[in-house]
Amino acid sequence: MEPSSTLSYYERHAQQFAESTQQVDFHAIADRFLAMLPADGNILDFGCGAGRDTKYFLETGYPVSAIDGSSALCRLASHSTGLCGLLLSF
Repeated sequence: MEPSSTLSYYERHAQQFAESTQQVDFHAIADRFLAMLPADGNILDFGCGAGRDTKYFLETGYPVSAIDGSSALCRLASHSTGLCGLLLSF
């Protein structure tokens, strides 16, 4: 199966995407989300990109499973978070 044009884009521009999104402040949204989770909850970051959100959720103490369709973004997320991100097509 040939990758979609979207996945092809992220494969070619993963580093640029990571650099342009790492400093985006999403804490207000993430904190509203976290307030709804039980203390023993788990997070599935489906479409984790370069791992920005995954890293934040891990830092708050939640277990996180990180998944993306781009192998290049999975590598960046793994490097950023210490997790082995899962590569899945969706």
